[in-house]
Parts: sequence; structure tokens; C-alpha cells
Amino acid sequence: MISQHNKIALKRAALAMALCLAGLDTAVGQNMIVANPAEVSDFRSTFVNPAALSFHKSHVVLGGKLFHLGFIDEQSSPFRQGFVSLALPFAVNSEMGVGLTAQYFNTPIFSQSNISVSLARRFRNSYALGVKFNLFSKAFNRANFDLVDQDDPVFRNGTSQWSATFGAGLMMFPLPYLSLGVGIDHINRANISLTNDSVYQPLKSYFGAVLTVGLLQASVSAVYEEGRFLPRASLSSAISGVGHFKLGYSERAMQAEGQLRISGPLSLNYTYEYTLFDNQGFGQGSHQVALIHEFGRKRDVPRFEMPDDFVLKFQPPARSESEEARFYLYPTVNKLEIVEKRLTRVVDSDLDAEALAQLSKFDLGVLDSSRAETSSPFKKAPINIDGVPAVMETNMSHDYLQFVHEVAEDMTENQRLKTTIVAPKTAYLRAARLRKLFSPDSLIQTKLKFAEPVFASRTDSLYASQKLENAAFSPRETLVSLSAPGTAFQIIPISITSPPASWRVVVENKLGQVVKQFDGKGAPPSQVEWDWRDSSGQLIGPGLYSCYLTWRDRKGRTFRTDEKVIFVQKLLRHITIEVTKKPKKIGADVDEIEIILKK
Repeated sequence: MISQHNKIALKRAALAMALCLAGLDTAVGQNMIVANPAEVSDFRSTFVNPAALSFHKSHVVLGGKLFHLGFIDEQSSPFRQGFVSLALPFAVNSEMGVGLTAQYFNTPIFSQSNISVSLARRFRNSYALGVKFNLFSKAFNRANFDLVDQDDPVFRNGTSQWSATFGAGLMMFPLPYLSLGVGIDHINRANISLTNDSVYQPLKSYFGAVLTVGLLQASVSAVYEEGRFLPRASLSSAISGVGHFKLGYSERAMQAEGQLRISGPLSLNYTYEYTLFDNQGFGQGSHQVALIHEFGRKRDVPRFEMPDDFVLKFQPPARSESEEARFYLYPTVNKLEIVEKRLTRVVDSDLDAEALAQLSKFDLGVLDSSRAETSSPFKKAPINIDGVPAVMETNMSHDYLQFVHEVAEDMTENQRLKTTIVAPKTAYLRAARLRKLFSPDSLIQTKLKFAEPVFASRTDSLYASQKLENAAFSPRETLVSLSAPGTAFQIIPISITSPPASWRVVVENKLGQVVKQFDGKGAPPSQVEWDWRDSSGQLIGPGLYSCYLTWRDRKGRTFRTDEKVIFVQKLLRHITIEVTKKPKKIGADVDEIEIILKK
């Protein structure tokens, strides 16, 4: 006959066997939560698939589960489970996330816990890869093993065991409304034996797919372990702003789940699971409760409803003839560019009047309004004088030959220095002679260019060909050109039921000083023109200027428009032309030389 004490021991031994048969994964598994690895709205998917956290909202979950399993003696034993989940999909950057899960499972015979750290990387918002590290512990309550000998070698090395395993996962969206997920646990298959025996954790795989149509969601998944498949299926419906409701079915249980949004970022999840074991009549099912906090979700702002009798109807005020006038002012040109060229001519005192008379107006410089940074007063076209003979000339002075020699030396020493010989058709022979005088050095020859002048008009051509002779020239000249000859202040009336008594357009500099003003009586004109000159007739300088319109009504009140800004910038070029028979030595800052030949 079996004593009552032995019955309890047999019941507890049967309890451990029931755990294995029920597929609760407590005998050899680490993950005590089973979920669809493709779910993005279920926090449990991060427990089985580390890649799923990339598509979750940032959240923290705290929950627990209580359930009873029945036995053949018509009694049941309680089981307790607790879990915590933290998902931060953007913890590292916009594509890298971190997750943390912790689980605890307690039975009268043993307890186990598991801590997992996950890292997931999202690619193009369509798929993600994840890895996780698991630290697993299992401890047996030796006092409840009444039939076990105290000297049983099973507990010789202790009643608990720690092990570390690794997992991986994949999640993807091949279609906007379809998600697929795969999770793998225990890739390294750690040894979990309490003795020196080899008991390895089996490889465990999770597969899932979720189809979303509007607010409805259909989910199918399966768990594969040691040749066994455990399929699951569920159907859920979301209620916008409230939560969702889900019904599920598997080979061993039926589930009913509801999630309710409590306030702002807080939600409450409840799941009831009815077991389908052979001894189900002696059990009471399971109850799981979880509190979810989503980061970034704001609290709902309470609606403020105004009673009907509090609504005020807008009545526009009656127009009055005494209503003041309103105007809008803007300048047609709000940016001015001033180009000022200053030319200085320095004539060597050794030059006589006869030598000066041989020069042309172009030789002494002609100012124009061009802003181009060119060294010549005319354009140039390249020419080829390879077929022109180098005829010897005897009228070259010693100073001229010395100058050519110095230019050749500077071109050898200064890599940036280039020389262009500008010759009209009547001076090709002299150009060929100069090329021979420079040097046969190939380096100099490559930096020596030849061109002929191209004039924009006949007048320019005459300037270059006609000699100065007895014509007088000024040692200094200045030319100022403007990007626009002037601007106009457009004045647009917005409301003018009663015209003003007087008006004034004011232009001020950045110090608030009045530069120019225009005034008149009655209504202002539609346009006021300004030629960029101040009250004294001088052209304004560079800087920021503001303009506005002010007016006074019949009652003596003064009004003004908003200020508009005018920007003025100035380019100043100094040009010095030195006329001499003995050129100065070329400086190191010179990078271009032009030798212009005459007839």
C-alpha cells in the first residue's frame, strides 16, 4: 500500500512529467513565453525574435501569469510566472535598436529565470536582423523530492545550473500589409546537466506570418523543437484609440486576449488561456496581466464642448468714412551694385614728347563699365606663327632686349608666370623674332602664347591704331557705373476711404539717419522714383538702407508702413599704367605678362 506521503511525492513527480508533456518548455527550454515572431503590435514577439523590436514602438512592459495544472488525483498545483520587457528601437541611431527581456517561472519543484539582451538593425524600413544573448538559470527545490535519496549523485554538484546561449531573428515586410518573422534560440546548445552528463538544450525555432486588413489582423505561427511542430493561429480586431481584442487557438490551448488603453501612454493587457490536455478537467486555466507603457505617446487632451448659447456670431463693424487710410510700399529694385574704376597714368620723365606722340589711346588706358577682371582693353584671338620667318631687326634698344631677357628668366623661375605676345597682322615678323629671342627652352616655349587683338567696334579699333600725337591726356580718370540707374517706390493703397492730409517717403541708413525723402500733400502717388543720390546730390555708399512711407490723416494722427531693406555693394578697382622705356623688374606676385606689338 502506498502511504499518503508517497502519494504526494508521486504527485509531484507526475507534476514534472506533466510539464514536459504540456510543452511548457520548462524542462530544457529557456524561453517561457511563446508568441508569433512576426507580430509588431504584440510585445511578446520581442521574447522570441530579437529583430521584431526594430518595428515596435518604444515601450516597457511589466507583467505576470498565474495558472493551475490538474492531476489524476483531482487536485491542482499553482504555477507563477513574471516577465519584464524593454524595447528601444532607436536607442543607438535611427536604424539600430536595443532590447531587454527578463522572465521568471516558479513551480513547487523547481524555478527558472532567463535574462536576454537583444540588438537589432533595420534596413530600408522593410526588413530587420537581430541577435540576442541569453543568461539562463534553473534551480530545484530539493526538499520536495521526498523519494530522492539524500546521497543521490544528481544533486552532488548543487541544485542549480547557469548557462549562456545565443539567438537570432529576421523580420521583413514583403508587402505593406504582410509581415514575416523567424526566430531561433539556443544556437550554441549549452549543457544544462547538473552532473557530468551531457544534456544539451535543443535548437528551437519560431516561424510566423501576420496579415493586416484594415483593423483586422490574422496571425499564424509555429514552434519547432526536436522534430515536433506546435502550430498556433489567432484573429484580432483593433478599436481605434481604445485597444484590441484577440482570439487564438493551438493544439494545447485556446486563448482570449484584450488590451485596453487606460490613459495616455498606459495600457492594460489581459489574457486567459484554457488548456486542452487530457486532464484539463482538473485545471483552472491561466490568467496573464501586463501593464504597458509606450514612450512618446501623449495623454489625450480632454474635449472642451461649448454650449450653444455661448457661441458668439461675428458681426463685422460698419464701415465709416472716417476710417484711416492704409498703404503698402516696396522698392522695385532692392539691390544695387556700384562699380568704380580709378585710372592713374605715370609717365617717365625721361620720355620726350615725340615718344609719347607715338602712343595710342589704348596704350594709355580706356575706362569702360565692364566688370571683367581682364588685363587687356580688348579681346584676343590665338594665332599660329610657326611659318613666319624670324627676321632680324636692328632697331631694338638695349633696354628692350634686356627686358625680354629678364622676362625669359622669370618664366623659368616662376612656374605660374605666362607671357602672351599680342601682334596685329602687320607685326607677325616681329612676333616671330621675339619668340627666337626668348629661348629655345621647351618649358618657356610652352608658356609663351601668341594672339592678335579683336575689337568690339570700329571706334575701339581707331583708338588702338590712331596715335596720340598732340592730344592731351589726363593723369587720372574715374568712371562709376551702376547695375540699375535707379529704383521706384511702388505705393499700393489698401484702404483709402478718406485720403490722408500729407505723405512722405523716407530712406534711412543703418544708423537711422535720413538719406533721402520725398513728400507731398493729399494722397500719395502710385510710384516715386529715386536715382540713388542723397539729399545733397551725392551717390550713396555701400551698406544697408531702409525705406518706408509715413502719412498723416485729417485728425493729425501719423501712420507708417513696414520697413523694406535695400542692399548696396561697391566694387572699387585701382588701375595704374606706367609709361617708361626701362620697365621695372617683374615681381614674384605677377602671373601674366602681355607684350603688345605695334605696326
